[in-house]
Amino acid sequence: MEEKVYQTYVQVLKEELVPAMGCTEPIALAYCASKCRDVLEDEVISVEIKVSGNIVKNVKSVIVPNTAGLKGIEASVAAGIVAGKTNQILEVIANVNDEQKQQMREFLQKIPMKVIPIESECALDIAVHLYGKNHQAIVRIAGYHTNIVYMQRD
Repeated sequence: MEEKVYQTYVQVLKEELVPAMGCTEPIALAYCASKCRDVLEDEVISVEIKVSGNIVKNVKSVIVPNTAGLKGIEASVAAGIVAGKTNQILEVIANVNDEQKQQMREFLQKIPMKVIPIESECALDIAVHLYGKNHQAIVRIAGYHTNIVYMQRD
């Protein structure tokens, strides 16, 4: 019985203790956007970001790591789209080069992005909707930072 309880605790720790690069809410946004870019498989022409009030509060004025000082929700999403390595989960933007930092700034200037607050029972609720030239994709994270609850293409 003790072994079963121990294994349960170990499993919970494995699920909950994930290395993160910086404040977890902006990184969760970058992770969601990176995953959405992977699902889209197309050039991004516009972005819609739906977030719970808690995400707005925790991200609106936070400097996003590895972005050369960019702040906020749009910067987090741009970082994930431009430089995200989805397989690194909450270290999705840990390895960003100078060229990618410049590409993030250009992305923010060129690509229309709309942030929409949503009513949600979850304090952490993020949905990134990417529109491409030929496709569109949505990825939603809810409950905790890596919990992808919905993915769709076209």
